[in-house]
Amino acid sequence: MVEECELCGRKTEDIYVISIEGTEMRACVNCAKGNKVVRKELAADRAKASPKRASTSAPRVSSDEEAQIIMGYGKAIKDARERMQLPLKVLAEMINEKEHFLSRVEEEQTLPTITLTKKLEKALKIKLTE
Repeated sequence: MVEECELCGRKTEDIYVISIEGTEMRACVNCAKGNKVVRKELAADRAKASPKRASTSAPRVSSDEEAQIIMGYGKAIKDARERMQLPLKVLAEMINEKEHFLSRVEEEQTLPTITLTKKLEKALKIKLTE
């Protein structure tokens, strides 16, 4: 079973559940390096353990501690970033996040965690929670 890494978006068969700032995320082998690995899920083990999951187009929730994020959060983040004339790469460095992950948040493919939401609100001087 092929899954998508929540950090870089790469398709991979073997998923590592890692802990980043107390949030569990599903990552490929490259993104798992240097992070605390909670467990490794091999494709063969997942196929035996659970029936096939239906694919959805909704963004994947990366934490149980999700804030009540506003509708159109991606556009709000992108508009604020562009208003401040910050390239995505610079914003990623400012808040210590991966550029590709922030891109996925801006495109609303991934929901930001509470920690990331707070970092974005502070850096961009915007309100993302209700």
